[in-house]
Amino acid sequence: MPVLRQRVAAAAWRFAAWLALATAAALAPASLATTLAQSQLDGPLTTRTIEFPDLADAARDGRRVPIKVHLPQWSGPFPVVVLSHGAGGSWDGLYALAHHLASHGYAVLAIEHPGSNTERLRRGMRFGANLRAMVHDAAEVLGRPRDVTFALDQAQAWNQSHPDLKGALDLGRVAAIGHSFGAYTVLATCGARPALDWLVPRVAPGLGPDLSDPRVKACVALSPQGPGEPFFLDTSFATIDRPVLGITGSRDQQLGATPANRRRFFELEPPGGKVFVWLVGADHAAFSDASGSRRASLPSRARADVQPIVRAATLLFLEAQLRGDADADARLSERELRPLVHGSITGIEVLRK
Repeated sequence: MPVLRQRVAAAAWRFAAWLALATAAALAPASLATTLAQSQLDGPLTTRTIEFPDLADAARDGRRVPIKVHLPQWSGPFPVVVLSHGAGGSWDGLYALAHHLASHGYAVLAIEHPGSNTERLRRGMRFGANLRAMVHDAAEVLGRPRDVTFALDQAQAWNQSHPDLKGALDLGRVAAIGHSFGAYTVLATCGARPALDWLVPRVAPGLGPDLSDPRVKACVALSPQGPGEPFFLDTSFATIDRPVLGITGSRDQQLGATPANRRRFFELEPPGGKVFVWLVGADHAAFSDASGSRRASLPSRARADVQPIVRAATLLFLEAQLRGDADADARLSERELRPLVHGSITGIEVLRK
């Protein structure tokens, strides 16, 4: 009976997915129907969330790592995506993207990093000083990628015995997505070596340890950093050995990192499954979106124009990397994404190597 139920659920999922895409096709030119459906509409699946606010990593002196799980109201198993928020954020910092991916058949583990969350940002109401401190904090810079590993360890345990998650998680198909400090986090998880030069307390100059996790097959870095303070050296990127999608823009500037420096990230990555999307007019805060949660996002005049492109590109990348969809990989292109460019976003480049 369990096998029969799983087959029935899979058939129902396929029908719902077909129906959603067929509806989109009726509303748009045929060549753009699938991209528009993926970017502007939720997927065919209803979703649910499960919160784990009190998780702690005993191997790291009880470091708290809260996780909010977004997943479809189906039995699974679903490919797994780990989300990492930016400095001063929370597990809801990428809520809209988490919900969107869950509606398309992904199980999303949204982490909250305790040493760089909203609570720490607000401490003493010293926002600027707290922001600078957390991105130089040795424990946090080196600890965030280990939070991703901890989340996947938890997922393995849930997949074995949790009453709501048992068998729901496909841990053979895992990706990670992060914005800003979260982009650093997922890049380190995929092999980038952190710089030790600017850490407090001071460690040593040069490259830090390998913090990668082999279970993560690919990552999406929103507002990825190039070389320079506080995260990376020129040589940090040579060890990235998995497919990476980077998305940034011409107004994406924060903490001294210029948009041009973010382009260098792509230049310094080794070839092989690397995709880079450049949006003319996109600012830093536009790449995060807490819509749908009880949290507020930082203001951005470009967010409403950026998010449809981010969702389309991200979903196409994940479909290609985790589900082996060659058509999705081919559609991750300027030609397919350009019709989504409007408003404050006036241009797009998609580079590959």
